[in-house]
Amino acid sequence: MQQLLDLLNDPGVQRAIERAILLGALVTARVAPIVQLVPYLGGKATPQTVKLGLSMALTALVFPLVFASGAADALPNDPISITALVFKEALIGTAFGFVASLVFEATRIAGQLIDNARGQTQATAFAPQLPERVSVSADLLYQLSALVFIVLGGHQLLIAALLGSYVSIPPHQFPELGANVQQAALAIARLGADAITLGVLLAFPVTASILLTEIVLAFVNRAAPQINVFFLGMPLKACVGLAALVFALDAIIGRVMSEAASYMSWVERLLAAI
Repeated sequence: MQQLLDLLNDPGVQRAIERAILLGALVTARVAPIVQLVPYLGGKATPQTVKLGLSMALTALVFPLVFASGAADALPNDPISITALVFKEALIGTAFGFVASLVFEATRIAGQLIDNARGQTQATAFAPQLPERVSVSADLLYQLSALVFIVLGGHQLLIAALLGSYVSIPPHQFPELGANVQQAALAIARLGADAITLGVLLAFPVTASILLTEIVLAFVNRAAPQINVFFLGMPLKACVGLAALVFALDAIIGRVMSEAASYMSWVERLLAAI
């Protein structure tokens, strides 16, 4: 016991422990925003205690590899630089999580468009874990796509991209500010616009079928004006939209999975460019 106390009182050992703790805090600063934003890791529906535990687990997974690279010995000593590194890590984690979650936010857009076309905007469900009211179709596509992605092993792509981010931008270094950072910011904005476009494309099979239904109802109203097409069309559009969503669900989820993998590769390219 005395030997252990003497070892812990050694200045070199104390400095190594302090460096390891500081490096762990920097790793957590990058991992925590990712867990907060990515739906299949946490998202808004997961309790904060669970997300905190998952952040600690990912930190424990990543920390040995980062520590082995010698990042702890290269950390600065002044508090200002250390604070700046923490903000840098949080910013990188936020950008990482934002890009990785864009595809799943596109499913929310698609679900909202589908419910608007079906005339089911009032049929919202209260989600106590958020807490807010959500669109039924949007929540279905969002939760189903996140579930399928993690069942297919998509979380392995995220972990690989996370490990690669520490190679591209080590925690003890600042990215080079310049044209590359501006191009990365423009690329992130473009990916956000592409996610909106993807949401519209995912909703297209259902909205197109509902549009055809409305055209048929217009011809019916023209041929038989005595039929109350308005009240007839409301349940009919709801049923047609639901049937179209069921038939197109396989194609929608398949497109989401391919786009999610593509966005993970975009994360790696963006960090490598910086």
